[in-house]
Order: sequence, then structure tokens, then C-alpha cells
Amino acid sequence: MSRETQRPYVPAPYRMETAAARAMIRAQPFALIVTPGQDGVTEASHTPLYFEDGTPECPTLIGHIARINPQTPDLLRGGPALAVFTGPSAYVSPRWYVEAEDVPTWVYRAVQVRGRIAPVAEGPQMLALMENIIAQSEARIGGDWQLSRIPQADVDRMMPRIVGFRLHIETVTGVSKLEQTRSAANRDAVGAALRLGEDPGGVALAPLMQARAPT
Repeated sequence: MSRETQRPYVPAPYRMETAAARAMIRAQPFALIVTPGQDGVTEASHTPLYFEDGTPECPTLIGHIARINPQTPDLLRGGPALAVFTGPSAYVSPRWYVEAEDVPTWVYRAVQVRGRIAPVAEGPQMLALMENIIAQSEARIGGDWQLSRIPQADVDRMMPRIVGFRLHIETVTGVSKLEQTRSAANRDAVGAALRLGEDPGGVALAPLMQARAPT
């Protein structure tokens, strides 16, 4: 893929393997779903997106937004969409380098998914979608809450207020920028500084910053 057509642009040293990118989606499902909108106005909403069958190999992601959301017409119409999953990030100070001091930078992990939206029909299909989303959300915290625990009248009242959709995946591109282009000594020093710092993103990335750690 040429630089002119590569979306997003990711330098080769920072490109995640597809399996790692999909694993990050499963581990950190909260995303920004972006659609072209109308009249040149891009629409975007934050919502969890889960692999439909719960496995990283699944070709579809599922999600929902409020029907009153201005993005709803895009999702009902279908078409191209971008989902952005943002992992931990942290600022890197040049004073942490022990060799060849350089300019400041950021380390981070993120994944972009491009594909096409298909709306989910109201009724049983929409109910099944929400049950799936709830089940996967509960599994993340070791819970077992189910939609059936609230009165059916409440379910019937709430369901028309949301819109469900599938994102049929076309490309998955992950970036893991963890100082791979630095010397081993500098990378280890940055990792040590992040580990001892107060930035939660830095603490999360520190184990991956070791010079020989896989990314």
C-alpha cells in the first residue's frame, strides 16, 4: 500500500500486527464511531463496540446510540464508517533519555477500523443485539445482569429510543508507538520513568517499553 493511499498513516516500526490490534479492540471496546454525515458535517459518537460473536476474529462489530443522536440518520442509511479505539498514551520528556537527547514525543496505542454500517432492524433483532452487548459488558466485570430482570414494559418503552448497528469490517490498522526507533538504553530509560510516574497511561505502557518487549 502506497503512502498516498495508506489510511491511517503508520510508520512501519509502529504498525501493530492485525491479531494484536484486534486483541486491543476486545480489551478496550469503548470507541469513537465516525460517519460522513450530511451537508459536509462529519458525525461522531462515543459508544462501546463489541465483536458480534465475542471473538477477535469476528468480521463484524456491534454497537448502539440514542435515536435522538444527530448521527442516527447516517447509521440508518448505512455506508462507510470509521471506528477509533484509543489505548493508553503518555508524554515522554527528553530529559529521560540517557543517550542522544532528542525532542519531546508521545507514546501510545490505538486502532482504527474502517468498514460499512448496516442498521439493525427493530424488534427481536434489536433486542438480541442489546442482550449481546449487555452480556459482553457484564462479562468484563464478572457480572451476570440481564435485560430480563427489568419489567417488560420498561424494555418496550426504552428500545425505540436507541438504534443498533453492525460495522462490517474492511480494514483494521493498529499503531503501537513505543519508542521502537530509539536505542535500547533510551527505551529502557523511558520505560523506567513512565513506570515511576503519576500518569496512568504511562504506567500502563511501561511494561511494553522495555527494549526487547513485543509490541
